[in-house]
Amino acid sequence: MFPRGDLSNLSVMADWNPELYNRFRGYREEPFLAILKRLKLRGTESIVDLGCGSGENTDELARRAPAGRALGIDSSAAMIEAANQVLATADPEIRRRLSFIRSDIREFSAEKEYDVVFSNAALQWVPGHREIFTRIFSALKPGGRAVVQMPKNDGETAQLTIVQLANESPWQEILQKVTVPSQAVPGPERYTKLLGEIGFVEVECYEHVFQHPMNSPREVVDWSRATALRRFLDPLPADKHEAFLSALEERLALAYGTKGPLIFPFRRLFIWGTRPA
Repeated sequence: MFPRGDLSNLSVMADWNPELYNRFRGYREEPFLAILKRLKLRGTESIVDLGCGSGENTDELARRAPAGRALGIDSSAAMIEAANQVLATADPEIRRRLSFIRSDIREFSAEKEYDVVFSNAALQWVPGHREIFTRIFSALKPGGRAVVQMPKNDGETAQLTIVQLANESPWQEILQKVTVPSQAVPGPERYTKLLGEIGFVEVECYEHVFQHPMNSPREVVDWSRATALRRFLDPLPADKHEAFLSALEERLALAYGTKGPLIFPFRRLFIWGTRPA
């Protein structure tokens, strides 16, 4: 059985900060570029991007399918607003084929409508992966492809340190049940089995570690503030945020053995599957 995760913390999370999220856009873009190298498009595809964020990836997918269309879906009002700003600056031809809507991924439903269902760094936030991949399968046309990427970095120094700090005084009373999102993401062998049971063929699931040079442990903190740390900061009073972040920065300097430049390794899980033609 796949973990459903804890929805209680999701309900109190503040909205996303697109500017903070995109501060490290070059690094966050690397898995998308790796997908593009493999995702060969004819140019006529209908594409849906689940968890589209600020829309740049959806825009690029639309550009690579000049006779197709692309839809981006995200539950964040701030992200959809940013995506619509991207759309507003696009060429009229792109605007005709590209759209964004605010919606929960868990409510995504379609029947043989898409050639490609794409999701980049989003499903780790959403519980119930068997149901989600079943919905993805139903949404694909015969011969359609699914490609999903999720962080699987819960064993890395930064995320281990975040969880450890949260379980210590004075933070544990509020944060001891909070964990990083990728802890609920199983390994590739589990997804290989799951997709096969649903009916996917040509299934490939694998991990890749990206190496991100950072100038200091504080940059690792700033990277994490945009994603994994949101679950930890949101339950805390606002006047306690900087104390928690400063404590984390000190811990990371000790854990990495430096206050200066370092390599931040980030493991990601890639999932590919095809609906039989």
